[in-house]
Amino acid sequence: TNNSAYEDYQQQMQVQIQEDRLAEQIMREREDEIRNINRGMHQVNEIYRDLAHIVEAQQEQVDAIETQMEDSKTNAEAGLTQIEKANDNFGSSNCVIS
Repeated sequence: TNNSAYEDYQQQMQVQIQEDRLAEQIMREREDEIRNINRGMHQVNEIYRDLAHIVEAQQEQVDAIETQMEDSKTNAEAGLTQIEKANDNFGSSNCVIS
């Protein structure tokens, strides 16, 4: 009976060791998965930062275009005013607006 009890104990210890190894392997796999998720999150964060820089640069270009359009409108209005003055001063027969 001592031998049987000892064999049962050894068997239980082997089962426990196998369970511990399995649990350790599962923990390692989970750690690897968490690292991969973390790495992916950092990559997404970098992509968002890059996109923010691109949008910021494009906004500067859009603002410059808007300013140029406003300047063009102002210049066109001033030109029209000059043409109207010339038309008033020199008569409608000498100045043609098309």
